[in-house]
Amino acid sequence: MRYLEVVQCGACLSPTLELVHDFGEVPLAGYFPRPDEQVDEKLPMQLLKCSRCELFQISPDVDQDVLFKDYRYVSSVGMQPHFSRLSQWFIDFFQPSKDAKIVEFGCNDGPLLQALKLEGFSPIGVDPATNIVELAKMKGLPVINDYFNHASLEKYEELRNIDYLFSSNSFAHISRIHEVASAVANSLSKTGLFIVEVQSFYDLINDNAIDFIYHEHKYYYSLISIENLMKRFELHLIHGEKIEVHGGSYRLVFAKQAKAKSLKLQELEKNERLNSITTSRVIDAIKLYGKELAKTKEYLQSLTARRGQIVAFGASGRGNMILGELQVGIETVKYVIDESPERIGRVMAQSGIPIKALSSLIELPNTEVLILAWNYRTQIINKWPSKKHNFIFPLPKFELIE
Repeated sequence: MRYLEVVQCGACLSPTLELVHDFGEVPLAGYFPRPDEQVDEKLPMQLLKCSRCELFQISPDVDQDVLFKDYRYVSSVGMQPHFSRLSQWFIDFFQPSKDAKIVEFGCNDGPLLQALKLEGFSPIGVDPATNIVELAKMKGLPVINDYFNHASLEKYEELRNIDYLFSSNSFAHISRIHEVASAVANSLSKTGLFIVEVQSFYDLINDNAIDFIYHEHKYYYSLISIENLMKRFELHLIHGEKIEVHGGSYRLVFAKQAKAKSLKLQELEKNERLNSITTSRVIDAIKLYGKELAKTKEYLQSLTARRGQIVAFGASGRGNMILGELQVGIETVKYVIDESPERIGRVMAQSGIPIKALSSLIELPNTEVLILAWNYRTQIINKWPSKKHNFIFPLPKFELIE
């Protein structure tokens, strides 16, 4: 496994990094091996905070090819409605011309590109995951199979002089983020805008969503830390608002020319100043996370002693982190149900628990289901096809629902 210890901030390059929490040895969250290639390797993981620019970040830095060249997350599975709404918001908010040059990096299988294409635009995508890019190309979407950086700007004319540049839930995944932020600034036209969606660390901590902290998510942004980063390259935050995706995220707009900040952004900044995320709040949230998962583990042990194996729902990176923290394997969880074709037929990292399709529900006896995708609680309860199963929710607090 290729990884390097982080000794300077990925955004401002300062060496003044404070250790917030050492998670010890954990599974690689985005790893879903085939049954015949299971690897039990764990990696060290620490959460650090930069004392200069306030950016929280993960050490060690795992090589991006390891994480993303063969990727198992498909954005259009479950997220297409979000990207259709983002497309409509973009049209309503900016009223762009149909010939505007639009690029999205970290486009995955192209749900945003697809939505924009249906509205008459001609967007271009960039993504390093070869298997996922093939899915996008099968839809007829133009996607460059590469990383977005200075090298790709020199290599592809399509990535220069951009009117609207998007990054949705990919800006936290980049090793040398200061270099990519610089590439963002260089790729834009004089009036170009950078529209970025990133998970809110503020909401992550408030919701006890510590299972979102893993190697693939290299950075955890507040408004202050992402604005500090972009200011280094003369990109000014002109608009910001909260969106519900991933338990709470920011939708931010940066411009080369400083402008008056929108009223929504002013309100958002005021709220965050009043409720800043301190190191002590992060540590308290991590302790609470551990306590709730300890309750879940105790219940699972008593349940399986009485009834044998149960099943789980949600083969995601978060699912790998929860199972790793619970230290349960196939002796406890028979299999994990998921809806993504890129994961079905594979196994969970380290635990080796098989991943099966949603259709496997018809085989389930009257039993409990461990909900690893706990942040989709309402949607799961509403769409569950059988009333004979009880739910175990490990987070944000341990809870049983009949």
